[in-house]
Amino acid sequence: MKKSSIILIIVLVIGAVYLFANFSQHTNLGSNQKGYVTKDVYSHYGAPNAKIAVVTGMHPREKLSTNLVPHVVKLFALLNKVELVDYHVTVTSQPQEFFVGRQNGQDLVEEYVIPDIKTTDYQLVIIAHDHEPGYGEGYYIATPTHDYKSVSLGGAVHQLLPQFNFYPGSSTKRAQSSSVNQVDRPLTNAGYPVFVYEIPEWNNQLEAAINTYQLFSASSNVLQAVN
Repeated sequence: MKKSSIILIIVLVIGAVYLFANFSQHTNLGSNQKGYVTKDVYSHYGAPNAKIAVVTGMHPREKLSTNLVPHVVKLFALLNKVELVDYHVTVTSQPQEFFVGRQNGQDLVEEYVIPDIKTTDYQLVIIAHDHEPGYGEGYYIATPTHDYKSVSLGGAVHQLLPQFNFYPGSSTKRAQSSSVNQVDRPLTNAGYPVFVYEIPEWNNQLEAAINTYQLFSASSNVLQAVN
């Protein structure tokens, strides 16, 4: 009887933690023939020490950034006094077609995510991706728009995460990536620092989760220090 009671208590505690971690302010931002976008705000402990927006699922073939990173957002917000928001993009039109799926995701971010972010006071926007071998090295953050805010924060975060690579972009050569010009630049032009966060697509989920958590931790620590 005593053993059964202990098991029941453990199950109830786990259930309560699960429900608390998944509690969010959920919004359906919009949908069209290309897909839809949801917004989940996680903030559990009063006035947050840092406010970070994370964009997931923009390129639907990138499985770790699409499926894993949202869970790390929940976990980090559960264990820290922060506000994290997951802008999650679900591409329904040709998601597995490389170029079409990517463009559809970027179009959804341009139509629904960027206008919403511009109404907020988020201190940093992190756009999550997976990368193929040869497209950058290991785990890294990049600031391809090379604006002052993004580069300054990126350098400070990199000092706390020496295992990450940091690509600050160029002040003389404008980035030609369609996603940079369609998504990153409108945000940095509006005053929001942006990190492009790249996960090696061949890594396992545990390693990807640990490194993503460390990125959120370093970013929130830097934001607390500079504000």
